[in-house]
Amino acid sequence: MGLRRALEKHYQEMLSTIKMLDIEERFDLYFSRFFGLFFAKAGKFLGLTPTQVSVISLVIGIIGGGLLYYQEVWQITLIGSLLITIAGVLDSADGQLARMTGQTSETGRIIDGLIDNLVFASCYVGGTIHFIDNYNYWILGVAVLAGISHSLKSALYEFYKTEYLYFAGPFKSARIAYPEEIRDQIASEKSYLKRLLHYTYLDYTARQFSLSSRTRGLRDRFGKLAYDKKTQEKFMHAYKGLNHPLLFWWALICGSNTHRSFIMISSVLGRFDVYLIFSIVTIIPMMMINQKQKKIDTQLEKEFL
Repeated sequence: MGLRRALEKHYQEMLSTIKMLDIEERFDLYFSRFFGLFFAKAGKFLGLTPTQVSVISLVIGIIGGGLLYYQEVWQITLIGSLLITIAGVLDSADGQLARMTGQTSETGRIIDGLIDNLVFASCYVGGTIHFIDNYNYWILGVAVLAGISHSLKSALYEFYKTEYLYFAGPFKSARIAYPEEIRDQIASEKSYLKRLLHYTYLDYTARQFSLSSRTRGLRDRFGKLAYDKKTQEKFMHAYKGLNHPLLFWWALICGSNTHRSFIMISSVLGRFDVYLIFSIVTIIPMMMINQKQKKIDTQLEKEFL
């Protein structure tokens, strides 16, 4: 019973570190964030910074991705998958450590996203190179298409997840800056490293806005409704009711957990090539969900005309 109480206490502590349960995937709640908090506590005890935890996650993830090359030996790809899983848990831990130690920053969030992309890139490289002898070098072109598709889906999912925080929380700190606002930040930034990081974020954000079916004008109107005391409660309730069910589909089709799981399963089975096709074709349901999102936004706007 002592262990059970300790785990329940740990779970409740983990829940207290989450801004909004609505946007959390069940896998993250019961695995990534649950175990990530153990690593975050260990990092705090050892005096590690969130960035240092992120770098450890990067190293472990890249090694794991590289091991996906050896798909003729399932034991090796299984070890690689385990390392990729640990990297994913550490990816949760760095953010938890940042909140525990009061070291949250926009730069840290950008680094976190960049490291996540690099780990996935290592999986694509390791998994694809294995098949050059089977398919010749054109498989690299397929991998590039799959990677682009993955990137677009991830960007769009993160956009609407963050928008949910901003409008339904409402958390002002979750507001996604417009590209021109990021350019102004870059112009005033003195550190070359931070400027480089913000350029990558600028590219990412511009991609999000270009993919989203939500117009700037509509987004600004939603912002006024969400932060006007007269309409805030009613708008938040309506936004949650219409958008929360769709978050499940965004996560299922576009989320990192889905891609990570398919990468690991296909690699252990020696068929990373099948994953590449999966990554490409799921751009179609992403477009369908985006159209559904547009209809929901139109419906929400009409309710508040």
